[in-house]
Amino acid sequence: MSNSPIDGRGYTIELLFSHRFRLDPYQREYTWSTDDVRRLLHDLKRRFLHSWDPQDTRQAVGSYTPYFLGPYVFYQSDGISYLVDGQQRVTTLHLLLIHMRRLLLEQEQPTEAGQLERLISSVQYGKVTFAVDIEERAPLLTALLDRSPYELSPDANPSIRNLWARSRDIEEEFPTELLGEALPYFHDWLLNRVGLVGIEALDRGNGWEIFETMNDRGTRLSPVDLLKSFLLAEADPSQRDSLNATWRSMLTNLIAVGNVIPADFVKTLLLAKYAAMNEEANDVQQIEMSFHEWIRKNHRRIGLVGRADFARFITQDLKHLGECYAMLRHAAAFPQQGLEAVYYNETNGISDQYRLILAAVDPGDGQSVQKHKARLIAGFLDLLFVQQLIGGYVPQGADMAATVDQLVPAIRDCRSSDELSRILAAELPAGDIFPDFAEYGLRTDNRRQVRYLLARMTDFAEIGIGNLSRIQEYLSETKPYQVEHIWAVHFSRYKDLVKTQADFDKIRNRLGGLLLLHQSDNASYRDDPYMDKLEHYQRQNILAAALHPTTHRRNPRFARFLKKHDLQGLMRPYPGDFKVGANEERQKLYKRLCEIIWSPEELGLSRKDVAAQHRRSKPTKSATRAHYGVEVSQLMTAGILTAGTRLNPGRHPADAFAEILPDGRIRTFDGQVFGALSPAGAHVRGTKASPGWDFWHVERDGALIPIKTLRDEYLSSAR
Repeated sequence: MSNSPIDGRGYTIELLFSHRFRLDPYQREYTWSTDDVRRLLHDLKRRFLHSWDPQDTRQAVGSYTPYFLGPYVFYQSDGISYLVDGQQRVTTLHLLLIHMRRLLLEQEQPTEAGQLERLISSVQYGKVTFAVDIEERAPLLTALLDRSPYELSPDANPSIRNLWARSRDIEEEFPTELLGEALPYFHDWLLNRVGLVGIEALDRGNGWEIFETMNDRGTRLSPVDLLKSFLLAEADPSQRDSLNATWRSMLTNLIAVGNVIPADFVKTLLLAKYAAMNEEANDVQQIEMSFHEWIRKNHRRIGLVGRADFARFITQDLKHLGECYAMLRHAAAFPQQGLEAVYYNETNGISDQYRLILAAVDPGDGQSVQKHKARLIAGFLDLLFVQQLIGGYVPQGADMAATVDQLVPAIRDCRSSDELSRILAAELPAGDIFPDFAEYGLRTDNRRQVRYLLARMTDFAEIGIGNLSRIQEYLSETKPYQVEHIWAVHFSRYKDLVKTQADFDKIRNRLGGLLLLHQSDNASYRDDPYMDKLEHYQRQNILAAALHPTTHRRNPRFARFLKKHDLQGLMRPYPGDFKVGANEERQKLYKRLCEIIWSPEELGLSRKDVAAQHRRSKPTKSATRAHYGVEVSQLMTAGILTAGTRLNPGRHPADAFAEILPDGRIRTFDGQVFGALSPAGAHVRGTKASPGWDFWHVERDGALIPIKTLRDEYLSSAR
């Protein structure tokens, strides 16, 4: 038997990057979006955390569930591998390795960081060659690897611009669950348990032929096509023509939004209406992997028994809810009146909002009812995101999945919008919705989220004085706005106001000392003294312009805005200087703006007459496994730790201490509040990553021991 001239074999990530790649001329530009990066990181995180246990040895990773990333096509010429297909994934994985190397160095894991460096690049005769060897990318990749400043050239081509943007996405969207002690385990798993299939072509022409065959030739049935075949086959034969017409109309409507939308819709519908939200049922994983097979196996469970049921599923569930889903996806792409929160959630990566909305929408609901329910749910998730952010967590869009999963069963049973409002309102705290606002500010781990807060407040104020909304510009990647510090980064200028560098950093980074400006303006006068900046601020958005006294003179639109929201005493000018007191006053102003923008009552979530109110002090974690690790609150419940316990940073300065709050959060010496040990440790160290359970120590019998010791004792006693 002769061997095939086309060779295909499996490559782990480590083996993949032992090669050096160049791009074939047929390859398109690097075009992955923020959503593509989010999806990759989320999928990798989910698969890894499904296996990881904090008490595992590193050797145990070798038996963790593997993950397949698909095929890529290449050919070799003169000892060089040329990518014909797959550069989007390979390029993004390359960026991921660069970022992980930085995180491992910050965690003082030099061996693992060195292993990644050898995969990222090689050195021969003093010349650095990157694994994806494209000359025009080298300066950017060098800057990322060296952690040195990089200025994007105005005439940079689309690939470089996108490469730069996606590198920032990876930094900001890297899962928080992997920034602590899980990081070295994730490193091992990524290199050795994640793989692709490499198809080696004979030459360039053969590679292009394979590429065309894989992407263009043949009519391969998609899962959506297979589902259609099953449903029509089970329906009344006399109705198949009309049902087929209904199906095509639904499909056309969804494809108008995007090619992958039909499959996303069917998955979302099944998860929203029918899937059991517990791991034992395994519905979520099966639907995401093969939804058409899941329906075949579970059709009776979801009410598809007789021929009429299959017809109803197409003409009602799929048709009407498909129209709702298309409406939501259009609203996610462009802000629409009444559905603005859908756009905000999409910006923050909260894709699970669609699942919760479809759970609430009945196929018989008219469009006005659909929009009202969508507004309630999207506004609720946006509010919850901001609450968690200000409460010391750094929520990412995917973190909302657990909250959504827990709410779906109750939301399915809602019979009216009023009932939906009551269920959502019961999830909100009574009283002050932002109790931790006083010291909230910019940290190493929350720049994107702080930018979001500033964008929303700025847009609200601009609309309030009669200007058009510019929220798309404020949140856009192509017209980037940046966080501006009112105090320049010069401690020497403020020594008469603050005693130490730490106090200066704390006050400078407080939200009240920040603005949102276009990056070109921010870059031009970021180091100027306040009095020089003030003249520039006058020509900026109203939140910045309000600092200048001229803005408050003969400005009736501005005066009406201040009076309407009772902001006269908070939104005032600072003509002489911006001192500590001014910073504190602006912090109060920003809190008031957030209370107005995210008012539960204005969102339709009245908290009056709601039974069993409770304070959601931290985001709900999924109950499907203990793969998120033990939380401090669990040790408190077990009596091992108590509120007020002092945490010592071990080898670091003893004055950089922290304490445990009554709800299990961590407050560091400078007043910052964190939802977990690892981000608190990273803040103290000034890094992105920190193994919090090893970093923080507690006193026992006169000696300091890592808090991890207490956790391991707790886990051992619980088993």
